[in-house]
Amino acid sequence: MRAIPLVLIPLAACSMLPDTLNYAGPLRPISGTCDPPSQATLTQRRTAIIFTPSSGTLELRGQTQGQSFTAALTLTDPNKHPYALIFEGTLTGATISGTYTTPRCRYAATLHLTTD
Repeated sequence: MRAIPLVLIPLAACSMLPDTLNYAGPLRPISGTCDPPSQATLTQRRTAIIFTPSSGTLELRGQTQGQSFTAALTLTDPNKHPYALIFEGTLTGATISGTYTTPRCRYAATLHLTTD
C-alpha cells in the first residue's frame, strides 16, 4: 500500500471550495418615493454576500442560509437618525428574487447568475 503525502491533502480540500458567484439584474421600484429603476449586483463567496444597489457606491454585507440571502447596511441621515438599507432574497435555480428596502422605497430585485 502506498502512502499519500500529507501535503496533498490540504491542496485537495482547497480545490473543493466553491468559487465566487456573481449575480446581476434590475431593481424595479414597488412602493414609496423611489429613484428610477436601476441595476444591482450580488457577489457570493461561500456563505458571505455583498449586495451592491444602483450606482455601486454602497455595499450591503450579509450571509446566506441555505437558499436565503440577507444583507444590510445602516447609515446615518442628516438628522443623525439611523437609515437602514436591507436586501432579502431567495435563490431558485440560477436566479435570486428578492426585495431591497430603504426608509424611502421598496424595490423588487431579480438577479441572474452571470458567467464572469
